[in-house]
Amino acid sequence: MSYFQFSALAAGVTAAGFAAVVWLAHLARTIRRRRLAAFGLLAVYAALLVFRPVAWPVIDLAVLAGAVGGALLLEGGMTTPASIAVFLTVAGLVDFVSMSGGLSRVLVQHYANGTSNLLLYLTLVMPIRGHAVPIIGVSDLFISGSAATALLRLKLRPAPVIGAMIGGLLSAVACGLIWRTAIPALPFLAVVGWMLVWRSPQRLRAH
Repeated sequence: MSYFQFSALAAGVTAAGFAAVVWLAHLARTIRRRRLAAFGLLAVYAALLVFRPVAWPVIDLAVLAGAVGGALLLEGGMTTPASIAVFLTVAGLVDFVSMSGGLSRVLVQHYANGTSNLLLYLTLVMPIRGHAVPIIGVSDLFISGSAATALLRLKLRPAPVIGAMIGGLLSAVACGLIWRTAIPALPFLAVVGWMLVWRSPQRLRAH
């Protein structure tokens, strides 16, 4: 597989994974359903971490389940566009610190050294030359998915929200491909969050 093909695949997996999380989160419309769905989906993801299957479709389905479950639990607590932007900012700072020298950096290094494959079960993966390759983290998916779901619930227009979020995620993917290293995606989403708040109607900022 060429570098261009891998780049296109990584971008496609990222965009499709995010879109799937947002779409599935919208299928649960009541608070009761959301909580039941969230705990059920998180249980599916917990089973993945326990049993660690090798088939990449199983890994991806379970990671998506965990991302949707996390999004369903988080999005209800964000009641204004500003609170969503603050949430993304805090998440971005934590992600930056973790990738700079924290747990995320350790996981990436162990995966690169071949001493642990735990990273595969914390990301969407795709098969490349017979090996599963991590593309985007479950935390990136459920945090971006929860923020997007909350923004849509607050009546922001879907096209700018979805487009901006995907743009932020793809910017992180592009930087990682250019520098050939893992890049924290959530700082990009923090910037996107504030852009969406700035462009949101005044009545939504105030409530």
